[in-house]
Formats: sequence, C-alpha cells, structure tokens
Amino acid sequence: MDISSNSNEVALIVSFAFFVAGVVKGVIGIGLPTTAITIMTFFVSPLMALGLNLIPMTVANIWQLSKADNPRELVKNYKYFATSLVVCILMTSFYANQIGDDVVRLIFAIAVLLFVCLHVFGFNFKMKPNHDNFWQGGLGALGGLVGGAASIWAVPVTMYLLMKNVKPKQFVDVSGFLITIGCIPVSIGYIATGVFQPNMFIYGALGSVVAVIGFQIGEKLRNKVNAKTFKNLLLIFFSISAINMIIRSLLEYNVLNYLNLYF
Repeated sequence: MDISSNSNEVALIVSFAFFVAGVVKGVIGIGLPTTAITIMTFFVSPLMALGLNLIPMTVANIWQLSKADNPRELVKNYKYFATSLVVCILMTSFYANQIGDDVVRLIFAIAVLLFVCLHVFGFNFKMKPNHDNFWQGGLGALGGLVGGAASIWAVPVTMYLLMKNVKPKQFVDVSGFLITIGCIPVSIGYIATGVFQPNMFIYGALGSVVAVIGFQIGEKLRNKVNAKTFKNLLLIFFSISAINMIIRSLLEYNVLNYLNLYF
C-alpha cells in the first residue's frame, strides 16, 4: 500500500492498530510494538509497519517511563542490559531495509511465537544474584540483534525480568525503561536507511495520540478486567497472526514448493 495515494486508509489502519496496542500496553505493561505491527502487517508491508511504529512506540514508552517511581535507579540497576541492547540494535537496525519484507516478517513472527511460548509454558528459571550482570549483557545483546531487524525486543526483556522475579509495578517500570532506551538506536538506523520516511511523520503523530489514549484506558482497566483472560485472548491472537506471517514468508520464498520436490 502506498502512503501518498492511500492516506485515509493508512490513517485508519494506524489509528486502529495503535489504539488497540495502547490498551494492551496499559493493561499488561508491554506489547505495544508486537500488537501494532501484528495488526498493521495484515494491511501494509512489514517494512512500512516498522516505519509507522517508530514514533508511537517511542512516545508511548516515554509516557510509561515518566510514571516510573525512580528513573535514576532504573538507569543505575539496568545499565548493562541497556548498553548491550543499544549497541546491538544500532548495528542490526541498519540492515532492516536490506533484508526485505519477507525476512523481516519471518523474524518478527518467530519473535512473537517465542513471546507467546514464554507466557504459555512459563519461565521458572531463577538467576543467582551474582550472575545478574552476565544475564543483563547477554539478554540485552539478544534483544538488540532481533530488535533492530524487527523492532521488537520485549522477549529477552520479559525473560530477564521473570528470572529476577520482579514485582508487577517494577516489571512495568523496568520494561518501560529498556524499551524506551532501545528506541534511540532503532530510530537512528531506521531514519538513516529509509525505513522511516518523512511522509510517515504525520501518521506517527496520529498513532502516538491514539496509543496514549489507549494506554490510559488500559491503565484504568488493569484492575477491573480479568488480566489472565485478557492475556490469554491476546496470546491466541498473536499465535494465529504469527503462524499466518510465517506461512506467507515461506510461500514468498517458495520454500514449501522447494520442499515438495524432495518429500
């Protein structure tokens, strides 16, 4: 879909995707890029979805971070995760435009399925306190390698925080900080390589407004809705969408046809 010739359709897609994504983030603390990009890839190319996601993702996470209890403590306690995340995102974000829509779609879909598995099957591994810096650096690097290419690094962040067994409020604060800090290098890479284009700015601003509105609604719903049911429905949606994206990517590369020649 071309932005210039389909401006009304793009505006509608962005508004819907980021409102829903904002509500999701308000309820469970994470999931804005995952939700928004998943919805948008039904209508636009994965690379366009990455570009349209850039501004709303940044604004929504800054908004979330502004509500953190002690931002300075977040920087102090999670500096190793943040550093490795930033360095690796900065490297991989410059290649998102080169690897093509279908590879981006495939990477994103696999990351989404890992996100789903993490929540469905649980993750009970607990780190030893003296290994904290090691896990910060390792999982931060992993998040950066995937995040630069597909604009999603919530899976390693979630794994790390589950390993630390943090409280719900701390989970929201830390994830907001780590996702916000990752927005800086991904913005540099996407702007430099043309994934984010100037004509996307107005849609990014629109997405930011509706995402913040959705986020505020989600915060109010957090203590009123059954969080477990909400999360389960969300995971079902993510699973179906991710499987659909994987099949589409494989078909584009004729991988399934190739396999049929030998099996």
